[in-house]
Amino acid sequence: MINKKLVLIILIVTLLVAPLFGQSGGKYYEKGDQMFTFRAGPVIPAFFYFPYDDGETTLPFFEGTHLKVGGYGSIRYQGFVNSSLALGGELGYYFNYDNSKELFTSVPFQAKLTYFPLQGTFEIPLSVGVGFGYNSYSGGNKPSYFSSLFTAEVGFSWFFKENWGLTLSSGLQLYPEIYLKNHPNHAHTALAGVMPITLSISYRSN
Repeated sequence: MINKKLVLIILIVTLLVAPLFGQSGGKYYEKGDQMFTFRAGPVIPAFFYFPYDDGETTLPFFEGTHLKVGGYGSIRYQGFVNSSLALGGELGYYFNYDNSKELFTSVPFQAKLTYFPLQGTFEIPLSVGVGFGYNSYSGGNKPSYFSSLFTAEVGFSWFFKENWGLTLSSGLQLYPEIYLKNHPNHAHTALAGVMPITLSISYRSN
């Protein structure tokens, strides 16, 4: 699918150019260092997949998703468990309007693991996350519900001061909506994919 190919291309390019920005001082972080991040940016609807509706998939971006460009904001805290890996959590807010102007909102919380192959002035953080989202619709025709959440993300950071940096990142957020076989909404089981493009400001302490 287009979105998976795009994310794969970004990851490959990132790994290829990483040596160009290597820091001569080696590892910057140590176990116990911390990082606080504030993020915001637009969200591009990528696809919907309905496994029990003849395997219907809406592709490419926008076409068939019935969603407009949305927005995402979050705060993230991570602590380094060694010189390359940071573990923590992220609390966010995601919103989107469909073609009928009904507002969809989600409050996602996820545990995040980030790998830093580059460290110092320039960094390329590679993150994965797992958690859940509390979702609701403004029209009231569908009750609020919890869904699981899986994310993958790549970014490019520039620390313009010792402790302060900016990051441009993108990736894929997956929202499964799963109903058991005997549930009346079983046929509506779906997997939604969206692509946030965020600008972040981070503060790191060591």
